[in-house]
Amino acid sequence: MSYLLSLLSGILTGLSMPGNLFSFLVFFSLIFYLKNMADSKKTYERFLHTIIYSFSMLFTTFWWQIPVLTKNIPQVLNGYSSFIGFIGFIGMILLLVLPYLLIWLLSEMYHNRKYRKENYWSLVLFYSFAYTAAEGLKTIGDFAFTGGSLGYALYDHIGILQIASIFGYLGISFIIVFINSLIAFDKSRNWIIKIPIILSMIYVVNFSIERFLPMFNDENSFKVTAIQMNVPQNIKYNSNKWNSYMMFSDILKETQEFDTDLVILPESAFLEDIRDTDINLALKVNISSVNKPVIMGYPRMSLDKNYNTAWLYDSEGNISDYYDKVKLVPFAEFLPYKFIFDNFNAFNLIRYYETGKEYNVFDVSNTKIGTQICFETYFPEVSNELTKNGAQFLLSITNDGWFDNNTALKQHFSQIIFRAVENRKEFLQVSNTGLTGKVDKYGRITDLYKPHEEKMDNFEVFKNDDITIYIKIRNILKIILFILALLFAII
Repeated sequence: MSYLLSLLSGILTGLSMPGNLFSFLVFFSLIFYLKNMADSKKTYERFLHTIIYSFSMLFTTFWWQIPVLTKNIPQVLNGYSSFIGFIGFIGMILLLVLPYLLIWLLSEMYHNRKYRKENYWSLVLFYSFAYTAAEGLKTIGDFAFTGGSLGYALYDHIGILQIASIFGYLGISFIIVFINSLIAFDKSRNWIIKIPIILSMIYVVNFSIERFLPMFNDENSFKVTAIQMNVPQNIKYNSNKWNSYMMFSDILKETQEFDTDLVILPESAFLEDIRDTDINLALKVNISSVNKPVIMGYPRMSLDKNYNTAWLYDSEGNISDYYDKVKLVPFAEFLPYKFIFDNFNAFNLIRYYETGKEYNVFDVSNTKIGTQICFETYFPEVSNELTKNGAQFLLSITNDGWFDNNTALKQHFSQIIFRAVENRKEFLQVSNTGLTGKVDKYGRITDLYKPHEEKMDNFEVFKNDDITIYIKIRNILKIILFILALLFAII
């Protein structure tokens, strides 16, 4: 029965994630798992509870990857069978489970101490730090991926989100585990009364903070035209370069009607490097006729190396700058740990890429734009480094055409909400099929296109040069988090 309760904890936690069910579930979803960890007497029991909880949580969070890996990618690329895609999904979940084993390892140190003195606050603080440290571990290595972290469930709790400007999304995760622990380790068993009381207090605080957040509106603004292409993947991956060019040339002509400082197209505008082709010459004519700078994405081929790149064209159609993607998608864009996974290359999307070397910031009309590509919004350090390098607002260009389900689109878009608050920068995402939209520096969604529609419109982005506390102490915070988790386990 206890294992079923850990399974229930995992499912409820997954259902609290963006796009699934109700975010408030996360405030009590961990209770059964935490209680089982504290009550278990044997090592293998705590191990199984951790595996069951983390696997079910991640499965419930990322269920939308099943049709992507079993239907969407195989149909477009003809790379592998649906069965292989499902095995790949299970393998992905198992790899994402690994950081959560840190909770189990630390719990063994905690519960097997020679002079054990477990009390209420000891348990509460230990598991709060242990769980949050496990989420911190998810940012390290070739399999790094922050998706499924507890804090992300509260993307729509604008008041509580403001904590992220100091402690990042992990600070919000810590608070969530702390609240769950307060209930789970209460021996009086009056949790039925505690849950509504605690939830009421949380939402009063959240509403109070949100209500008094100022509107960020001044003359220091920058106008951009965001284009959501809505090109299906089967057309994008099976059309030749000239067909793709014809679509973009027609759309660029339409932007002549907009009073804007910059035009932004999504990631993968072209699937090949077009710099030394007639297409680039034709594109130059189009951009110069529009007389506006353009940002778009297509690969950069350099000798025997390939990069996933965002390009900045000036108003005359010349390439003036570029940014190479630093955080690549494992297996899809690069092969991690080649000495182990050398033969696991079925899931790559056309080609593998090299890791970008620097966080380059674009300068358009004296406006510094921190541009990143797709998956990179899951990593705070990308936005942080771009901000350190002078970015006044943040931009992500992405494809997301693989995702038919709105849950996937919401989970991806929710990342820019956290990055906006952590950096106190407005964040604009421009996607092929959605979601395209803008978030202000307090994490409020101010503009949003509907998914799976072709649309272009102007966004007014407000520039900001501020540097948050979180940017200054992010690395120190992570070190302190691991140290405290270890100390609570052994002392």
